[in-house]
Amino acid sequence: MSTRTLLTIESFAEKLGISRSTAYSWLADGKLVVGRHVVRIGRVVRVVWDDDLLAHLLAISVDEAEELRPQCKRNGKGGRNRLAIDPNLLESL
Repeated sequence: MSTRTLLTIESFAEKLGISRSTAYSWLADGKLVVGRHVVRIGRVVRVVWDDDLLAHLLAISVDEAEELRPQCKRNGKGGRNRLAIDPNLLESL
């Protein structure tokens, strides 16, 4: 069973080692869901620190890492492994 703790944005950012503005941008981008991960009453914002939040942050970090990883392929004959970025990937950016 996890214990739930309400943290200020500053405390949340400090625990994760991120800046306060990054925490607010996660909130604006929907990475932190109001009503599930965040309690907002008027101008007061608190982050619900529990196992669910940590699992959610891990899941989205894995998804983002997979999206950002460029597809590499072997290129050339013999020698060392020569890796090149797929040109189709560059067109999609």
